[in-house]
Amino acid sequence: MTISIRRLTDVLATTESGRLYRIEVFSQANPPAYAATIRYILRTSEGEGVIALGDRRYRLKSGEVLTALAPSAAPRPGV
Repeated sequence: MTISIRRLTDVLATTESGRLYRIEVFSQANPPAYAATIRYILRTSEGEGVIALGDRRYRLKSGEVLTALAPSAAPRPGV
């Protein structure tokens, strides 16, 4: 039995107060014998669980709401 976990992407998001978070998005595929389903795992880079609310909005397990930054608004390394 092998469970496959794959990192999909990172999302930069900010709180209303301006604190910046990096949300890591993973997919977890269960083996076919256990129903071939895919589950998405979201967490901050510090490991706090994240819930997707839709329309670029997320909620931390602590209850704080985040809004994803547009890709063009994200800081770029070396710029």
